[in-house]
Amino acid sequence: MKSTPPDGPRFISLEGLDGSGKTTQIDRIVDFCEQRNPRGVVVTREPGGTEVGERIRHILLEHGSLHPQTELLLLFAARVQHIKAVVAPALALGKTVVCDRYLDATYAYQGHGRGLGAPLIDGLSELLAVPPPDLTLFFDVPVSVALGRRAGRSADRIEAEGEAFFERVREGYQTRVRAQPERFVVISAAKSLAEVALAVDAALAARL
Repeated sequence: MKSTPPDGPRFISLEGLDGSGKTTQIDRIVDFCEQRNPRGVVVTREPGGTEVGERIRHILLEHGSLHPQTELLLLFAARVQHIKAVVAPALALGKTVVCDRYLDATYAYQGHGRGLGAPLIDGLSELLAVPPPDLTLFFDVPVSVALGRRAGRSADRIEAEGEAFFERVREGYQTRVRAQPERFVVISAAKSLAEVALAVDAALAARL
């Protein structure tokens, strides 16, 4: 007899600034999902998730000059490969997909941070048939806290941006939350690890 996948969201994205602590919570989220879906869980990330995507990720994050539109198109190139090779096949098999950053990051970083605006991203998403996640956990943290957590670490090309850039990125995320509140759960990530973990558990228990 085939196992039946759970009702509710199976494509889950995690969003937030670098230093928000979202990556720290991935194992916990995966364990939670594995207990509820006998067909398994696929953990992936953007940009990346495929061999091609990881090569593009290296281009995006290495230090050097990229026009914002070039950056955006590279992200969508990696995303299409990721969807076709990883996300869509896993969902078709009834698996749960947990993705560390996805489409909302593009609206936040490139739309708001780089100033490209939402309409361009809307158009590319529609043209390329980019599926939205079912559930997004947004790990929200003040920029000063996120930057403080990253102090002393080597920074990639995007992490090396200034505080004003990340304020715009955070505003971009908050704009997405206001526009689609039914999809988002906001996690107050400035709290202790234990408190954040409890909030994640509560969010997943309520939505899965």
